Amino acid sequence: MSEEETDKEKMLKPNKYHIDDFEEAFRVIKIDEENYIGAHPLEKPIKQARGVYGGHTVAQTLLVAIESTRDPHTQEVFIPDSFHTYFIAAGESKVPMEYKVAKLFDDGNIAKRSITVIQMGRVRCNCICSLYKRGGGDHKPSRQQLDVDFQIPTPPLQLKYPDVDKLYQIQHTGYIRNAYSEEFLDYNLCPEEDLLKPAERWITVWSGIKNQPLPGHEDKYEIRKDNIKNSNDKIVTIENKIINRKHLKSFKDPMYNYVGLADLSDSALLTTMARVLHIPWNPTQDHAFEEYDDSKDAVLLLGNSINMLHLFHYNAMSLDHHIYFHNDHYEDSNDPTSYDIVREWLCFTYQMKRLSNNRTLVRGFLFNEHKKCVATIVQEGLTYLFNGVPDNAKL
Repeated sequence: MSEEETDKEKMLKPNKYHIDDFEEAFRVIKIDEENYIGAHPLEKPIKQARGVYGGHTVAQTLLVAIESTRDPHTQEVFIPDSFHTYFIAAGESKVPMEYKVAKLFDDGNIAKRSITVIQMGRVRCNCICSLYKRGGGDHKPSRQQLDVDFQIPTPPLQLKYPDVDKLYQIQHTGYIRNAYSEEFLDYNLCPEEDLLKPAERWITVWSGIKNQPLPGHEDKYEIRKDNIKNSNDKIVTIENKIINRKHLKSFKDPMYNYVGLADLSDSALLTTMARVLHIPWNPTQDHAFEEYDDSKDAVLLLGNSINMLHLFHYNAMSLDHHIYFHNDHYEDSNDPTSYDIVREWLCFTYQMKRLSNNRTLVRGFLFNEHKKCVATIVQEGLTYLFNGVPDNAKL
């Protein structure tokens, strides 16, 4: 082997450090019209995870789809309309992902892409993306042409909590910000849910992206200490190092708001089933076959990530992940459908519509601060509940 490394060999070297700049961390390099590679490896959600966080893979693959439409003369790109991911194997966090692009359709206004995500010669997932040229053809009429524009009602908790910064917060998975209220922690605060079937119960959290800090704010973190009651009515202190979202840099390229949305869209879905089923956060509470164990309280995991809340209740693994985007004014901050995913909070409300044969189907909606639904998320995953866990479910 030659002593000189090829460009690809250099790119495949593991990245040992977290990159604060989201755009740099997810940047891709175009090899040719059909091949791209990540500039850096993607990160695990937590060190103990078996593979790369699925939202990172979804986000970078979406970026590849967008970049594959870039006009070499004008540098304009198409806007994503829908994105469909089918996970096959967990990704490695030591080497970048490689992307094989098939251009299924192009007519100047609409583009469809099939993307195979490959790592170390193994397919990790397959994706299909539909995109459109803003203002092109009749596919997306301008706002002035729209006669009908409707959506599901604004989530009640979004109306109840206009100042999300005062709620409990977590920053995790490298780039995800989540906030949640008392109603998320304690289903007893939502007595109306007792009359609803699990598939009708809504879960609401807030999400955003953590990008690099603005100059002068690099070391200005707040140590947030939240006192929370655990399943045994004991007070536990959850500690997080939080940087104020207003001290974060907005993306240089506003198109990355779509990429950021894709990243956070996988941050709170399958892992919160205990809240949907009204199962105690500690599955050993009131358990006939297992002695109570204070250490098996999922509330204790909230200091790390919402993505860990299932660890004492069930195993979870995403099978597929779908995003439908509902806005195209990504550069116009005055448009009610736009959002700055770094400096704003998106309200994420969702339902687990079906649980059968260890497969859970989730459907959710993301609302911006103007209370407009900007994306719909659908995901199916495997969820293997541990023995005895369903015994306490309030069905």
